Amino acid sequence: MLLFFSSYVKLQQAYFSESNMAGGWQLIGYQAPNNGTTTNFEYGTNLGISGQNSDALESSQVGWDAKNKVALNECKSGVNWTVTLSKASGTTSADISFAASAGNAGCVALTPTFDKIGK
Repeated sequence: MLLFFSSYVKLQQAYFSESNMAGGWQLIGYQAPNNGTTTNFEYGTNLGISGQNSDALESSQVGWDAKNKVALNECKSGVNWTVTLSKASGTTSADISFAASAGNAGCVALTPTFDKIGK
């Protein structure tokens, strides 16, 4: 899952640097693995960010999400793993920031670097 998330962030950053806008999955060339579902996760595929410059991202918007379909050690099933996009604080419309959340502590322990990617 980290690979899929990391790919999303890199594609979003590349698209933003070219167009000064955040793009939806199709626009940035990202596709969820296996048509949006794997053994352990179901990925959100229609999240509504499309062609928004960073000024339009004054409030955080979810750009990527996944939900674990099964319990993973201490991480119960049904936890939302999300990445939100927002205008980078203290900047003009030239930058965008990412914030990742892996839900509860049991999920964070599975991938301690999940919430560090994009920072």
